[in-house]
Amino acid sequence: MDCEHLIECLWKEAGEKIRIIGEEAKTTAAKMREETALKICRLREEYEKTANAAAAKRIGEIRADADTEARLLRAAAARRFSIRLYSEFLSSLSLLRNEGYANAFSGMEAELPPLSWKAVRVNPGDVSMARQHFPDAEIIPDEGISGGMDVTTGDGRIRVINTFEKRLERIWEELVPDLMQEIYATR
Repeated sequence: MDCEHLIECLWKEAGEKIRIIGEEAKTTAAKMREETALKICRLREEYEKTANAAAAKRIGEIRADADTEARLLRAAAARRFSIRLYSEFLSSLSLLRNEGYANAFSGMEAELPPLSWKAVRVNPGDVSMARQHFPDAEIIPDEGISGGMDVTTGDGRIRVINTFEKRLERIWEELVPDLMQEIYATR
């Protein structure tokens, strides 16, 4: 075999090997592209799941915060409204003096323990009535009392406040829930 023929055969064989290597490289590259695309797709899906889970969690946290804030705002509004209602009720206590007040005053005096009362605070309009019920006591007019009496023994150790204001104060915490429920029911 001559040298040229040998070189030609070697070139042919090399060309064939180059073609086979090229095809294998193309096949491997295609396979790698396909695997990479699948990996990217999986990563995107995982990212979306993670992002969606994180977003759902954050949405839940935001809703919970908003619900808490709404409850606090409603509670604060109810408290302010309760204070306004209390003020309105206080300012309306004088209306209880209109009809049958003398009987109410006598009834409130009858609720007191039978002690020797030395000082009796009453509404200025009740001074004469108080003198009849407490003849031995010092009668002290008090603009802050709309009805009833605030009595003290001579030694000052016993004091009974039996006024409209004190009665409202005592019952207010029980009264407020019913009032609020009635008000919200009429909306």
